[in-house]
Amino acid sequence: MLNSPRFRRPRFPLPASLFPLFLIPLLLSGCIVDSSKKQTSADTTSAGPVITVTPVNRGSTGMAERVLWAFSPDRKSVLVVADPGGVENEPVPNGFFFGDETRGFQTQMDSVWDVEPSPDWKWIGFGRAYGVVRGEGTGTDLIADVSRRTSIDTATLRAGSFASSGMSMARAVAQPGVIHIPDNPRLQSAADSSAPRLFPIARGWRVRWTTDGSTLALGNNPGRAEDNEPSQTWAALDPRTGQLHGSLPGNASLADVRFTMGPTLDRSVPIDMTQAPPIKIERGNQAFNILSERGVITITQTPTAPGTTAAQRIVGAGIALAATAGGRYIIALAPKSNPDPNGMAIAPVVYTVTW
Repeated sequence: MLNSPRFRRPRFPLPASLFPLFLIPLLLSGCIVDSSKKQTSADTTSAGPVITVTPVNRGSTGMAERVLWAFSPDRKSVLVVADPGGVENEPVPNGFFFGDETRGFQTQMDSVWDVEPSPDWKWIGFGRAYGVVRGEGTGTDLIADVSRRTSIDTATLRAGSFASSGMSMARAVAQPGVIHIPDNPRLQSAADSSAPRLFPIARGWRVRWTTDGSTLALGNNPGRAEDNEPSQTWAALDPRTGQLHGSLPGNASLADVRFTMGPTLDRSVPIDMTQAPPIKIERGNQAFNILSERGVITITQTPTAPGTTAAQRIVGAGIALAATAGGRYIIALAPKSNPDPNGMAIAPVVYTVTW
């Protein structure tokens, strides 16, 4: 979910048909590979790039799932969001992927209500999602468990919870957190500075940054159990000190990060996984095209002279949607290796291409 009314969407209908048969060859020929397993692929004798793939969302799934992304002004950083929605558009936590090709830093996280980069793209703010009451209206043990995990006392969790379903007694909470992008991820101290930092506060259904990047704005709880319900009021959190103020300063304004609306994944709506428009990228003084043909993504170097053959390197299965300026991060749809018979057979992923 995102925090702007421009992303409102219709309610998701129940799936009406099985997954399209024309995607079966893709499921047999390719799969989503865990990002910890690296492989090198090339069709020439020269050393090829190292390709890894990371699912954008490893957590909760819904009846349908939107894919959205935003680039930094120089197009070298990207934030990708997988936004599932439940039956009757009930809230379902999101997953996100962030990559910065200049610094060589990337991270992925599940179970967030909202996420947004700071205006300078050096911080990521998010609202972590926790369920505190089960759908049948019982399960106070969840509150005790969430209290231990969040360092928030049970009374505050109860007071800060909100209805997360319009058809049951389920309730949930939000906890704000930030990730600071290190200037040099290779330094020993970078692991600590870039680790997600969560604050013992029960707020953050929506998160925004002030235009000067000094404050993370935390939105109030939703008035209705709907996935795209906006916040009406905002509290101010200092991401460096953790100090919370009940409202934003009167002269503060909120930054507006523009996301690109990608495809919506729904079992009842087929998506052409055989081809996609080419994407142009540049590495140094060399130009490349990211091609999606016959369900396979490749990187092809633009020929330097007429009549010469372009070098082509395989990235992986699926279709490419967008890429950072140098092509290090490729947003794609790829077939799942072990799809749920009752779920979707494709998923949003990010291919990382390291030369």
